[in-house]
Amino acid sequence: MGMDIYDAYFEIIVKDNEGTFLKLFPRKDNGSDIDINKVFKTLESKGLTEYNADIIKESVKNLEDEKEIKISTSIIGNVNESFEINISKDRLEAFIRFFPPIGNGEKITRDFLISELDKKNIIFGIDIELINQIIKNKEYYKDYIIAKGKKVIDGIQPEINYFFSLNLDGKPMVNEDGSVDFHSLNIINNIKKDDLLAQLIPGQEGETGTDVLGNEIKPKKIKPMVLKYGKNVRISDDKLNLYAEKDGFVIVEDDKIVVYDCYEVAADVDSSTGNIVFDGTVIIKGNVRTGFTIKAKGDIEVYGVVEGATLISENQVILRRGMQGMGKGIIQAKGNLISKFIENSTVKVGGYIHSDAILHSNVTAKGEIIVEGKKGMVTGGEVRSGVEIRTKILGSHMGTITNVAVGIDPSVVDEYNQINKELIEIKEEMNKMDQIINLLKTRQIKNGTLEPDKIQMLQNATRNKIFLEGKLKTSNRRFEELSEELENKNAGRIKVMNIIYPGVRVTIGNVKYFIREEQKYCSLYKDGADIKIASYV
Repeated sequence: MGMDIYDAYFEIIVKDNEGTFLKLFPRKDNGSDIDINKVFKTLESKGLTEYNADIIKESVKNLEDEKEIKISTSIIGNVNESFEINISKDRLEAFIRFFPPIGNGEKITRDFLISELDKKNIIFGIDIELINQIIKNKEYYKDYIIAKGKKVIDGIQPEINYFFSLNLDGKPMVNEDGSVDFHSLNIINNIKKDDLLAQLIPGQEGETGTDVLGNEIKPKKIKPMVLKYGKNVRISDDKLNLYAEKDGFVIVEDDKIVVYDCYEVAADVDSSTGNIVFDGTVIIKGNVRTGFTIKAKGDIEVYGVVEGATLISENQVILRRGMQGMGKGIIQAKGNLISKFIENSTVKVGGYIHSDAILHSNVTAKGEIIVEGKKGMVTGGEVRSGVEIRTKILGSHMGTITNVAVGIDPSVVDEYNQINKELIEIKEEMNKMDQIINLLKTRQIKNGTLEPDKIQMLQNATRNKIFLEGKLKTSNRRFEELSEELENKNAGRIKVMNIIYPGVRVTIGNVKYFIREEQKYCSLYKDGADIKIASYV
């Protein structure tokens, strides 16, 4: 196999009765220039000691085009065909370049060439077929790849693919409009039970190579790798996959993959932490600042004060120092709420509430609401329980309007009010459809036809009316069911261990009662269509 010549090169030409000439060939592209010392050395090796060195230097220095120069009147005698062998730096290729004989010089034989290769220790990957070809027919001053080694094939190192982020930078999220949301920081890798956490891709051994000198080229060693894991993580039988044993968050700790079902913040929830969204329990050792949100699949427990923040839990919420919501605070929990106090906040829970004081807040619980302790006070706002409200003080001596309701699941009341609102909206929308339909039909009768866009409008209005009629029927049925449920609810009590002040509005079931005089140590309950006041029991 021949290779194109990019380096500059020279050829010695002997002309009878004229002398010795050099034919110079310039380099191509990024090839190398002629080495002037090599020229002198070659001439002297051929027995030519008298030559014009200056013209050679000048011609080589300014060589741009192919040229022939006379360098001596002397004539070189017979010189045999010759060659030079070079080996690439990586020893994976051996090149041979032939030089023509001069005069009646002899040509190189196959056996001589092979013996010369052996002398240079070129013993692997020799192209015998190429040698046979170039012995018969060759191009001079052209490189042939006479031998090729076998390239080493490096193995593939094992690697671990992680199915969670390893670089939680905690940087604020940039919104589409370019604004920066300092509440949304990327600090938690939430995962669910049985999620794939990491996968080990086994390595593959490489293949040994051989250079043209017969030396083995060893592939890079494969480094052994195993999956390391800790708490709440399991490994597959083939040791190649790691899975979460629980809902929670995943981290790499001491080179081990670990899952925790409880996320703890040692200080405040603020701009340094951003909002917390976690699939387990969240414990906050500090305060929760205004404007921030905590969402948890498990419990939320806060050791400090919660300001105008939002807490959403699929289990229970525990506030050791209470909530000063400043009119912005929100708590939503499917379980219970235990809070030192609740002030200027909106609370909705699916279990019970236990607090020392509820002040000027909108509070709803399916279970009982117990307000005891040193203060034991419910003042202002609206407090609703599906079962019972128990407190020391209800209302205030200043006559603060305080609404309390028991006996009906607050969620049922909310649904009742929502459907009532929807019924009004549906009827209004149906009236609009009737107006459109009547108007278009009147026009159709008058003109005998309608424009295509008006026909489409009539069809749309008719379809919407049919849809609204079905929706009205369904909503009416549900509204009647809820009305009956509210009508028949007689259970529920309000118990006051100390005093009820005027200004308190009591609702038990569907019956309302206004407190106009102070009442002490009493219990309020529904009896038929009335609310009765009895001694505290």
